[in-house]
Amino acid sequence: MSGPILNVSILGTGMALVHLHHPSLASLPHQYKIHSVMERTPRGRAQETCGEDIKAVTTIREVVDDPEVDLVVVASPNNTHYEYTKSAILANKHVLVEKPLCPTASQAQELVDLAKRQGVILSVYQNRRWDSDFLTVKKLFEEGTLGQINEFQSNYDRYRPLPPTFSRTNSNWKETPGEHNDVIYNLGSHIIDQAYVLFGKPERVGCRCWDQRGIGLDEAFVMDLYYPSPHPASPPLHVTLRASIMSPLPKQLRFQIKGSRGTFIKHGLDPQGDFREELARGKRVEEIPGYGVEKEEDWGTVWVAEQERDGAEFRSEVLRSEPGNYPALYSNLYDAITSRDPGRLAVKPEEAVQVLRLIELGVRSSREGRVLDV
Repeated sequence: MSGPILNVSILGTGMALVHLHHPSLASLPHQYKIHSVMERTPRGRAQETCGEDIKAVTTIREVVDDPEVDLVVVASPNNTHYEYTKSAILANKHVLVEKPLCPTASQAQELVDLAKRQGVILSVYQNRRWDSDFLTVKKLFEEGTLGQINEFQSNYDRYRPLPPTFSRTNSNWKETPGEHNDVIYNLGSHIIDQAYVLFGKPERVGCRCWDQRGIGLDEAFVMDLYYPSPHPASPPLHVTLRASIMSPLPKQLRFQIKGSRGTFIKHGLDPQGDFREELARGKRVEEIPGYGVEKEEDWGTVWVAEQERDGAEFRSEVLRSEPGNYPALYSNLYDAITSRDPGRLAVKPEEAVQVLRLIELGVRSSREGRVLDV
């Protein structure tokens, strides 16, 4: 027996609506219906993207006061997340918030506690847990192919040497100088979250953040997470997370992972962002051939030692990437909402609080120039 169809209101008409939320929701018509979109500018984009039958509104009050709305998706700039999410929770709406959950960990914890008191589901749009490359790494870990992991490097680099234009007609808030707009809060939220999913909370954090294009925004960071040794005979785990806007490579390094028996190296990024033109024209993900499937040239390579000894020979294997699947986040959220069981959430808000605490420690570590205890 199928469950109810949930009415969704999306706050924001930017790239997240066009390329992420609308395509995922449209692929799950038996679970969700886009009821309304809050838009400020440009007017008309909501209906252009989601169809003429959706309601276009201009204020958060119109959303939270509407009894037909079941789920509010906060896809607006970071500095609005706390206000909008709190308003929706107080109106007894379930809420999915773009990462980061809030500008600060203390605000995020307040919202987590409020959602529990109100009895609503709160989650965070950590869609990159369903990236093709990350799903492949998780499977590799589950199979134990590399042995005990001791070095883990995750990069999310791009090459965009030209500074953005800050004007009313051509602007991107993620590239606009402002508190909590630095890359560690944006791309960093994803790769720090992925590391937290795999390894949990570290013992210590060291970080450096810097401005690469002279625009008053820290567009690069390197964060080192230090974990204890699982037992005296094993080396400790060292995790390095990097993001840069100025990495002049045709194919960016994504993962380099070393274990006691082998190494995994992978280049290239998840392909679900490669179909922007098709998604902008309103195509559903299931209508796009090859959506979420990496090209063979982007598959990673595993090297495994035949014996754990000096001079051991290695065998290599090109590892087929798992298909990416952003709509799976929404399917999981539907299950949690309809069962009213936050324990079923794949992305728990408490995890988002921990990620924000690591971000804040990273920013502080960079400012003070020292490694900090967690």
